[in-house]
Amino acid sequence: MTNERSPKEKKPLPDTVPVQAAADTSAAPPVGGDADEVARLTERLKQALADAENNRKRAEAARLEGFDQGVVQAVRAFAPALDALALGIAAAQDSPDAEDPRVRHHLEGLRNIRATFEAALNVLGIDVVAPENCSFNPACHEALATAARPGIPAGQVIELHRPGFALKQRLIRPAQVTVSGGGKEV
Repeated sequence: MTNERSPKEKKPLPDTVPVQAAADTSAAPPVGGDADEVARLTERLKQALADAENNRKRAEAARLEGFDQGVVQAVRAFAPALDALALGIAAAQDSPDAEDPRVRHHLEGLRNIRATFEAALNVLGIDVVAPENCSFNPACHEALATAARPGIPAGQVIELHRPGFALKQRLIRPAQVTVSGGGKEV
């Protein structure tokens, strides 16, 4: 005779618990030391979840800081090209041949390149520090010279030589300016 049961028999195997019985026992409250163990394990689970969330936040902050650092390095690398572009535009505008159609087209192309660079800086969250008619701020301006200008109070930015750049609250490069020394030459 074999140990196999026929499909008509519905008796459970000796080492299994019927599903209904398992459901009934899980609803019963823990007894004695089991309640303490459940509380301890629950606390450990909460702590593990909190640690995981803190690690996630730290990783996200590190990722964003890494992105910002990459943007800063790129701006520092491209800033001299932007400066040269601005000088080229100024030279073309001041040229005696500025009205020549070839020079005007060349100047238009240079302006388009500058606009493309400025749009890219904007997308990256870069603020251009280009003060005009404002007080000198040593936190974001670098004074290259002072000049006497009648009617302009001392400490006012009167000329921008080179714009600066900032990302959020981080100054990448200060704006280089000339500052008014008041009515007398300094």
